[in-house]
Amino acid sequence: MLEKNATVLFALIPNVDKVTFQFDESSNSSLSTTYERFNIEKVVSAKLADIAKSQDDLASFLNVGSK
Repeated sequence: MLEKNATVLFALIPNVDKVTFQFDESSNSSLSTTYERFNIEKVVSAKLADIAKSQDDLASFLNVGSK
């Protein structure tokens, strides 16, 4: 889920190269994970800008019905 969210952020915001999700578990600790555009492009085997070209393309990537 986080990887897909990072992919969508990269597709929608072209000048973002790194996304970090941070979750606070308690006041003393937190959990975080970072995704980089370069690695995500290798995983999806597509230009990220193409994913967000249209609402239909984005809906297809997310596997949801388009409106």
